[in-house]
Amino acid sequence: MAMLDVAMILMSSHVTGYLRNGVHPKPHGNRHPHATNGAFETKAGVVMLGASNLRQQRRLWTVLERPDMIKRTNDERDADHDREIAMLEEIMLTRTADEWEEFLQARHVPAARVRSMGEAIADPQQASRGVIHRHERGNGMEGAFSVPVAAFKFAHGGPRIDTPPPTLGQHNDEVFAELGYGKRKASVA
Repeated sequence: MAMLDVAMILMSSHVTGYLRNGVHPKPHGNRHPHATNGAFETKAGVVMLGASNLRQQRRLWTVLERPDMIKRTNDERDADHDREIAMLEEIMLTRTADEWEEFLQARHVPAARVRSMGEAIADPQQASRGVIHRHERGNGMEGAFSVPVAAFKFAHGGPRIDTPPPTLGQHNDEVFAELGYGKRKASVA
């Protein structure tokens, strides 16, 4: 599985919504147990730090020229969480998200600029992996729409979508027959 594929599947309702109406979803929270693993505002954009283990946080604080912030245990990190957040918030504002991504990745610190939904979907990786499927039409829907397929592939292929989603109740008779019931009349509530 590719991590990008998994991320897209985990956000499938947001992906489908964006692809249908073009509205970017908004972030809803970002509190991680360790301060060095989270999203931070920069001069322009947001950068996501992924220095989640002790080795990575040591590397991050070293490249930020703050060796005094390096912790030897996760308990030390937990105890200093608020101070670390405040320090990182201040430091991250000194460059843009693009600059931080380039700087930190070149020094083997996990970090990336947070992309908009449109940027993530437009990434060439999406097309090469076939994560997004486009329906030219849907039952009861006007216009084309796209949906994520799956986050995994097999050597012989992988999941695929052959038909658009059914309309509400479209397969009721077949489901009831499988369960041993006869045809049902639609009830009005």
